[in-house]
Amino acid sequence: MVALRRKVVATVDDSIDEASADVTAVLKDGRRVHVFVEHAIGSLKNPMSDAQLEAKFRGLSDSILGTGRTRELINACWALGVKAA
Repeated sequence: MVALRRKVVATVDDSIDEASADVTAVLKDGRRVHVFVEHAIGSLKNPMSDAQLEAKFRGLSDSILGTGRTRELINACWALGVKAA
């Protein structure tokens, strides 16, 4: 990772929307690979589904909280918007 990090140069381009990404990779043989994403996953115009959101949260928290506690926390969060009967 350290070697890869040394090869990456990130810059802010104020001419594109903050929900967009414009990436160009220059390969060892000189070829350039360019990708532009107008609406990144998770942006207002390309929101994550509930399943994607849960999967991302699980990926970040399972190793810290454990799968059982992560599931409890997810369930508690989804219950926040439910009215008590």
